[in-house]
Amino acid sequence: MNQIGWPAVQQGERARLEALYRDFTSLFPRFLVAASDIDRAADLYTLIHILLWRSTQNLAELKRFNTDVVLPFASYLARHFPKRPLRPATRAVPRIAYLSETSDLFSSNAVAKTTVSLMLGQHALRAPEDWPFLYCIKQPVQNMWDFAAETGLRVRDMSRPTPSQMTQAILLQLEADGIDILIADSNCAVATMVLQQRPCRVQAFHENGFAPWAIPELNLAFMGITKPAPGLFDDRVAMHETPRNTASVFHCVTRPQAQIDALRNVLCAGTGVAQPSAIYGFYGRMAKITPEYMVLVEEILERDPQAIFFAGGTGSTTMIVERRAATPAGDRIILYDEFIDGHLVSECIDIFLDTFPFPGGNACLETQAHGVPVVWMAPEPDSEMQLVFTLRDERLKARDGAQFVALSQRLADPDQRREHGNFAQALVARHGDMTEQATRVEDLLRAAWNQAV
Repeated sequence: MNQIGWPAVQQGERARLEALYRDFTSLFPRFLVAASDIDRAADLYTLIHILLWRSTQNLAELKRFNTDVVLPFASYLARHFPKRPLRPATRAVPRIAYLSETSDLFSSNAVAKTTVSLMLGQHALRAPEDWPFLYCIKQPVQNMWDFAAETGLRVRDMSRPTPSQMTQAILLQLEADGIDILIADSNCAVATMVLQQRPCRVQAFHENGFAPWAIPELNLAFMGITKPAPGLFDDRVAMHETPRNTASVFHCVTRPQAQIDALRNVLCAGTGVAQPSAIYGFYGRMAKITPEYMVLVEEILERDPQAIFFAGGTGSTTMIVERRAATPAGDRIILYDEFIDGHLVSECIDIFLDTFPFPGGNACLETQAHGVPVVWMAPEPDSEMQLVFTLRDERLKARDGAQFVALSQRLADPDQRREHGNFAQALVARHGDMTEQATRVEDLLRAAWNQAV
């Protein structure tokens, strides 16, 4: 299954990923028999998780992960791995640890930046001896250690050869550090294995897009992207809106001018347009790009023969490749199907065209911080993605495809682009101070703690 599944993840073809998800979830219960199955089961949990994440464009579709994987896995864990006795609640200020699957502050995955940003906000509210810990499931890369040395971030390397060894190491470290409140920023296999043994009195989920996690041993969920809705968690979980944000230190990272010039030259040389009227762009997870989105990109390019569109990121590129081959404007569509530095891209594009119905997250923060306006599609009234739109320019919200094209064309005017770009920078700067969100999180944790003790 690994030999079939992981290459399919790398290729990113949606139909193949969806077929493998169905096949593998039907086989998953066979891995949940004996306690000795735990590492194979955890590995398959991880593979199924990424198969679904790379293939879906609709958060509502993610809810099936609860039924297909989370609940069977949690039931298996309950049968073989009993809950741990709770430590006495002796501290006046409960001690917090974040359990994070990511350990690179400058990778394509923005979760580490989001979690660390919240921790920095809590630094301003707590005495240094009460600052939270960051437990990294994956080995921290050097930029994490460097940042920790600069800011006082307390990092623990919890990486081990197998999921069960990681789980045991985390449980022992929680005991050694005297952790009272555990917050996971991912619904990954190891986090499920740890929280299901209930090592802490209060256990929370800091949601970052892949929301469903219906494990019984969860007290509350901080909803960063998804608005609270039935079917995401166990009925006893309290859901609270804390719109996803990152600290100013991550918003606008300077890149060498030589790199910026080189990418601009590639875009112009690759399209044959020496002086583009506007460079439209997108970067992120390619699964977000839909045929409907590419139809609008094509219309924008057809209306402006000097405009360019750039898309960079990982995952399925089928939608872009097919549209590029079918349209006369295809030679002005540049595709880079690997991870690309968003701060570099943001210095080269003029307008960010946000995807729909699954919008951009951290990419929209970064581009706006660099002064790039974001054109975005209004979500459906019942969309579960409402929270992600709190950091958007309402004047650039399109109600339909025609308005999306019209707004995009309007921004080809340098004066319009400059005015909206300045607004975007100011909007993001106002939200770069994490104290307000950290205060809300601290208040919610305090209430949960008082109820638990």
